[in-house]
Amino acid sequence: MLTIQNPAWRTLFSVPTAVVDQYLKIATPLQLKVLLYLLRHCPDEIHCDVIGKQIGCLPELVEEAILFWQQTDLLSEVSTNPPAEQPSTQPASTPAPDTASNPQEPKPVAALPRTSAEVQLLPAEIAEMIQTSESLQTLFRMVEQQFGKPLNHMEQRSLIWLHDYLGFPSDVILTVITYCQSIQKGSIPYAERILIEWWNQGITTLQQAQDTIKEMEQRHSYQHRIMKLLEMHRNPTQKQQAYMEEWRQKAIPLDLIRYAYEKTVEQTDKLSFPYMQRILDDWTKAGYQTRTDVDANDKPPEPIRTRKQKKKEIPVSENAEAYRSLIYNLDE
Repeated sequence: MLTIQNPAWRTLFSVPTAVVDQYLKIATPLQLKVLLYLLRHCPDEIHCDVIGKQIGCLPELVEEAILFWQQTDLLSEVSTNPPAEQPSTQPASTPAPDTASNPQEPKPVAALPRTSAEVQLLPAEIAEMIQTSESLQTLFRMVEQQFGKPLNHMEQRSLIWLHDYLGFPSDVILTVITYCQSIQKGSIPYAERILIEWWNQGITTLQQAQDTIKEMEQRHSYQHRIMKLLEMHRNPTQKQQAYMEEWRQKAIPLDLIRYAYEKTVEQTDKLSFPYMQRILDDWTKAGYQTRTDVDANDKPPEPIRTRKQKKKEIPVSENAEAYRSLIYNLDE
């Protein structure tokens, strides 16, 4: 049984009830730490680096946490500018717009935000949306279980934008996040970029998502094997990925790709995707499928250095000997 010790309550500071009633579920531990520190030292002016040292985090993270609370009704930024001039109480003399002359004038339609960063959602709004949507509650709970931590404000905003604005079902969002974690890129911003691309392509159902991820996994596995064949120690560039994808689409045998790599290094002393592409194009047109096919039918290109060293031979005339004899006997 726990009892409250009286000495611990000799010094107190107030915490608004809204912190528990509205924001306890959506605020991260860091955001709550920052708020408690601010409430404890209110109304002193405290810099972010001081708070960061006290609670053990970077000043940038403190600024982000303060921004979260500023978007609620708990904190407000003090303005140092002079108060604006009060507007006149006299009625304006501008005439009212004549709506009768343009009865069919269309109302402007707001454009759909391109990313979740363009969506303005206050913490109170997020809390209300979670309370009223069982689907969002399930989505948030499942994602938090996958990441093993509470979601911050930006991650919550991203999930709501994907779910409510773009209309992705929760199972599709969870499927993409699971795939991102499997390739060591388990972050909601990365999953959002994939889902934006899918939305533009019309990929919105679970079956479409599963088929697309299967294709992505095959492409990723093939790329890993090609990197091993070519002895690559860094991730390929987009242009190199395009070469690999072309080889995959053409179903070029891996042994032939390795042989083209060896030929490339022999001729250029380095890995050159364009040079390999020319070799593979020639072999593909000739119908080669194995090293044996290449060795039996393909004439290796002559090194450039050898071609330069060769001199052009001058043909010998059949009458050269008779011509020399004539020259030598002119004085006879």
